[in-house]
Amino acid sequence: MPKRFMLVKILLSVLMAGLLAVSLGRGARAQTTSDDIDALMDALHMTQIVEVLAREGRGMIDDLEVDGSGVPYAAWVSMLADLYRADVMLDAFRGEMGKALEGADIAPMLAFFESDFGQTVAQLELDARIAMGDEGMEDMAAQAWAELAPDSARAELIDAYVTANDLIEMNVVGAMNADYAYMVGLGQSGGDVPMMSDADILRDIWSYEPEVRADISQWVYGYSTLAYEPLSDDEFAQYIAFSKSAAGSKLNYALFAAFDAVYADLSRALGAGTGQLLHIFDGQEL
Repeated sequence: MPKRFMLVKILLSVLMAGLLAVSLGRGARAQTTSDDIDALMDALHMTQIVEVLAREGRGMIDDLEVDGSGVPYAAWVSMLADLYRADVMLDAFRGEMGKALEGADIAPMLAFFESDFGQTVAQLELDARIAMGDEGMEDMAAQAWAELAPDSARAELIDAYVTANDLIEMNVVGAMNADYAYMVGLGQSGGDVPMMSDADILRDIWSYEPEVRADISQWVYGYSTLAYEPLSDDEFAQYIAFSKSAAGSKLNYALFAAFDAVYADLSRALGAGTGQLLHIFDGQEL
């Protein structure tokens, strides 16, 4: 199995998770309780989001089933089904959100996302995220962004939203972290995969950082063009203002931290599982 192909797919999976997390929320309430976190996750439609991500994770079978790996299709299916369980992922994310938002003030964020406008935004983002799972729609969204005049009001709003949430840089870092975790898991799998040093792993990962950054940028701007198209410019500006608020910045950080932690664990387990399967079935290529 070509290593680069495997890694890029993992990066895209993490990217989509991170983007979805960032685009759906901001904020927290002092003396945060489990009820607060549950209310926040409900307001952000997080159960539906995680179901999408789990389904996409299991869908990586199309990329794992590569000639020359020596691993039966059913073995890949079983491993991915065990790893990408929506209920387990949701519990893990809930726990990480609780850690990231401990002692924070959730009230402003809940006030926004439990409002009619906030629920409209959350639903638009969820719908767009589901649509972007189709490669044809992803291409159409990217084209829609490319066709916007750079000095148009909509293009400036989209760029302001991306900049306010630091979507490009944060997703690049998250993708690199998950990629590193995958390689560590692969090397520690106990199979026949050579163990790389940290320096070698980092050198390999960052050698294609420009390619990953370009993919992330295209996805972010295409997604933002699609998701917020139904909003008026004034409504979009209102959402951007919320993103820039103290509550918005806090939840933005918390969502990135939570998804990074969950996907680092998933990527490490995916690497370990891949190495073990290649060893069991005597696969020769990564």
